[in-house]
Amino acid sequence: MHLPFLPAIFHIFDRQRKYAVEGMGSKQSPSPHSTSSVQVVVRLRPLNDREKKHGTLPVVSASTSDKSVTVIKGQGSRQARSSYVFDNVFTAFSSQEEVFDATLKPIIRDVLQGFESTVFAYGQTGTGKTHTMEGDIDNSEMQGVIPRSAKAIFETLNSRKYQEHSVSCSFLEIYNEDLCDLLVDPSDTNPKLDIMVGKNGPFCRGLSEQQVSSAEHVLDLMRRAQNQRQVGETSMNKQSSRSHCIFTIKIEAKRRLEDGSILEVGGKLHCVDLAGSECAKSADLERGNDSQASRERERKNINQSLLTLGRVVSMLKEQSQSRKKANVRIPYR
Repeated sequence: MHLPFLPAIFHIFDRQRKYAVEGMGSKQSPSPHSTSSVQVVVRLRPLNDREKKHGTLPVVSASTSDKSVTVIKGQGSRQARSSYVFDNVFTAFSSQEEVFDATLKPIIRDVLQGFESTVFAYGQTGTGKTHTMEGDIDNSEMQGVIPRSAKAIFETLNSRKYQEHSVSCSFLEIYNEDLCDLLVDPSDTNPKLDIMVGKNGPFCRGLSEQQVSSAEHVLDLMRRAQNQRQVGETSMNKQSSRSHCIFTIKIEAKRRLEDGSILEVGGKLHCVDLAGSECAKSADLERGNDSQASRERERKNINQSLLTLGRVVSMLKEQSQSRKKANVRIPYR
């Protein structure tokens, strides 16, 4: 039995979309991420109880110093080691706070300067993606990057240099290619959600936005959403997320600069918790069972969407490296 080394957290920064609209007073210091569009961070999880019970040996090791992950295949004389280098690596002993400080904390500074940034967790089912993104929201030490981001945002906005601010949140779920608003009551009659392309790019028509006034208010919305999200038991994970979820924090604020002028900015932070991939052999789904047939449909939709996402990321990388950028087709869907 293997110990997977995912989830990987991809940081995608849209450096072209800055929403500062007035008050070009003093010169702003450059962001530490200005030279990079995509960063990849890997976090290893510890052995779970089932793996300990069966005497599973880890086949992956990590080095935080050289930011590398080593995968071991085979045994004895046939053993082979393959090492991979990433932008950052966290071991099974890394805390939630350490992950946030090294990944989301710099992004918060970008968002508050008016940038739109995205972070998403990707990996096989059962590797701890939701733990990394949300964690235990009622335990301050075990909170994931989303609750910690909300806290950091309001701590900054409540400082003296910000004259006024407005913060809103949305929570979109994609389950079997269907869209669902996790912040509305499912028993109510709600508008149909559609992905549209407007003058400012793609958006979800009909998705609600809830105004929030504090980090605790954000946690209340997350608790409500957790009760509605699609989860289920599989052979690999007792609490497997069966849907993709996009949590968005939208910020509009006015900040006084050193020369006395006012800078009005609007930034967005998208936090995406992807459903876990699962191969057919590991899933071990039986035919003829309605429940298993539903799980198989979920598995196929999840894997298809993750495959498409991988192609999009590859094409974006190819486009950034190509001189003829217009000829690179990005397979969005």
